[in-house]
Amino acid sequence: MATLRKRYVLPLRRAWRRGVFRTLRAVARVLAPHPRATRAVGRFFAWLNYTLRPGERRRDLTNLRVALPGQPDADLRHIARESLVDASVGALQFLQLVDDVIPTEEFLGQVAVHGREHLDAALAGGRGVLAVGLHLGHFGKVPLWLAQAGYPVALVIREARQVPPGFYIAALERLGIEAIRIEREQAAAPRVLDALRRGRVVMIYLDQGVKNDGGIEIDFLGKRVPMPAGPLVLARRARAPIVPVFLHPALHEIVVHPALAAPAGTLREDDPTLQALYRLAEAEIRAHPAYWQWRYRRWGRD
Repeated sequence: MATLRKRYVLPLRRAWRRGVFRTLRAVARVLAPHPRATRAVGRFFAWLNYTLRPGERRRDLTNLRVALPGQPDADLRHIARESLVDASVGALQFLQLVDDVIPTEEFLGQVAVHGREHLDAALAGGRGVLAVGLHLGHFGKVPLWLAQAGYPVALVIREARQVPPGFYIAALERLGIEAIRIEREQAAAPRVLDALRRGRVVMIYLDQGVKNDGGIEIDFLGKRVPMPAGPLVLARRARAPIVPVFLHPALHEIVVHPALAAPAGTLREDDPTLQALYRLAEAEIRAHPAYWQWRYRRWGRD
């Protein structure tokens, strides 16, 4: 059965996803001159996703009940739907940006920035900065704002298999962002350390999640899940400060928090920096639950 799945099911699934990606890319290009139509089509795609996938919808609601205890089910259903809307519209708009059919200014919009002095103070130390963010709202706005504001920024990314190899890498470099791709054949850690030693702001998403054979297990949004330890370990090795940088989508603002010192010694669940980061991340997600990706596959699994 496993051989059958590997030989036939997985290739068919990947081919389907590549086809979906090509279709979305074509649709995004057509919609580029019409922002209102982009939002309407994104909302329609989200409705299809919510309506036609009852198993995943039930799982979303189960996770929301755990993460947001005491919330009425009607509110949780609204959050689940709006989360998919935000992700669908954001995907279309990001494709328009990387295909160079909308300007950077249109994608960013009017974004207010608070706490920029914390980032400047951290960079003044001369060891680079590990900026940690969340998949909250149009999360690509944070590294893009950093680049537009003149910061030397690098972004650690994992390209999905349905995306043509190097597609996002080339687009990010055109936008002034150094891309550090996570690859099986080449570890990202040496390239992250090199970027930090060159004084760059290295952006990593804190809620990426890892498989069960890696990371460090912590309590996060009511679940016991493995989360990436790599960012904190790399910050320790480079002696670089860690600066949380979060997008508040509904308020159209980016908030830069004061720097945290890199952990000392062996990383453990009760490490003060790790706990401070993930408790801050929980607070951000619970404050803006309709903008977090509850259907992110590694979070959704038990």
